[in-house]
Amino acid sequence: MPVLGTEESLKTRSIPIVEYRFLLSKFLIRLCIAVTLSVAFLVVGELYSFRQHSPNVQNIMIMRTELSDASASEREYWRQFDAADRYTYQPYVLWRRKPFQGSMIRISADGIRRTLHSNCDGRSFTIWMFGDSTLWGAGATDGETVASFLAGDYERQGRKICVVNYGESGWANTQEVIKLIEELKHGARKPDVVIFYDGGTEAFTAFQSRRADMPNRYNSFESYLDGWSAEQKPGFSYLAKTNTYRYLEKIASKLARGGKNISETDDEVEALAGSILQNYQQNMDIVDLLAQHFGFRAIFAWYPVLVVGHKQLTSYEQETELKREQVLPGVTRVYRAAYRRCEQTHRQNLYYLGDLFDDQKRWLFEDGVHIKPEGNRIVADRLFQILEHPSRRSGKNSD
Repeated sequence: MPVLGTEESLKTRSIPIVEYRFLLSKFLIRLCIAVTLSVAFLVVGELYSFRQHSPNVQNIMIMRTELSDASASEREYWRQFDAADRYTYQPYVLWRRKPFQGSMIRISADGIRRTLHSNCDGRSFTIWMFGDSTLWGAGATDGETVASFLAGDYERQGRKICVVNYGESGWANTQEVIKLIEELKHGARKPDVVIFYDGGTEAFTAFQSRRADMPNRYNSFESYLDGWSAEQKPGFSYLAKTNTYRYLEKIASKLARGGKNISETDDEVEALAGSILQNYQQNMDIVDLLAQHFGFRAIFAWYPVLVVGHKQLTSYEQETELKREQVLPGVTRVYRAAYRRCEQTHRQNLYYLGDLFDDQKRWLFEDGVHIKPEGNRIVADRLFQILEHPSRRSGKNSD
């Protein structure tokens, strides 16, 4: 016999269950909408932050392919330049370009760019060249680098020569000296001459870190290594690598300093320039000792830059100079102070080329430091004179 009230009791209990299901379905729908909107906002934020993120002015060339007058050859060059702009870790010097094989740019398995007119077979006269992207040849084909033009000068004299271009984008002189040591230790072939082609990166890295003898992007390397242990543990540290986080961090940095650019006093700029040259000369002392032991001649040359010297600038070069200072306020002062110190430093094997283009009126600078192939030829010819006529006054800091 059924118990009185059982049917009413079941109906009463079923009502809350239906309500819970209804509320749960509403919650899940709203959760899905919220997650979808969050993902959408994240994607939009990432894309916007990516577009707003400023490229590294020191390493990124002004892409000539964006100009309407760019030829098919220029467009192909910049396509290969972008494809070859890939790096791998290398002990002690931090980075080196990966191998690349193109019609205009070729990089060996050792990360060394091809030099034309160079013959490294047998016992030919050997020149090793070290420098940053200006020596590597950003903006130039393999046959238009300073190294290739220099080898060509010797070839026209009927002399076999081996020129090796150890230049790499962003390398400072200390990295170059370390690379020289490694090559002297492990290489079977030893050089007759070693040329260091510097200046721009020494000034830029000091401006970047506010102290001399720092590698390019030192702060980035420091932050990465400091956070490396945290990344090995579960957590949300990966969010710090998103474009949105970096963009918000950039805004916060600007707000923290009141939207104003912090600039050094004249005394601070001069002190920084002095430390740049002090460090450079200490590296020269080390190389001089290596030169005595291994029997090579060492040459140090500071290359031309846009904001130094008295070249009559073209309208394009003037615009480039203004844009560079707008993006990096204060960088011009550091460059000029460092180059002035170099010009005033008198050492037998140090050559100041900051005024090399003073008599030139044509367009030679692609950006603040990288020069067109015509400029590379002028530099190579001057280096050839220094090599072949050491007694001549080929630079203000020479014999």
